[in-house]
Amino acid sequence: MKNITTSCPQGSCCGPGFWNIKYNSFLNLSYTNNTKAVAFADDLVIMIKAEYIREVENNANVELNKILARAKENKIRFNEYK
Repeated sequence: MKNITTSCPQGSCCGPGFWNIKYNSFLNLSYTNNTKAVAFADDLVIMIKAEYIREVENNANVELNKILARAKENKIRFNEYK
């Protein structure tokens, strides 16, 4: 018998449960009014609406810091190269 400590293989029977417990919390963060979070499978897209590129960059950094903090709390790691 092997203990599972992290991760969830795609297509596993545990997938939906792990999604609800961990990954779904990213969709429930308090994003700014001009930000929309959309998820599909194990992908998360953050869409930010702004008039200027600098504003998009600043808002993206604020939102990404929220996501990274939540990920750290839930011991979720992202592939930075993707």
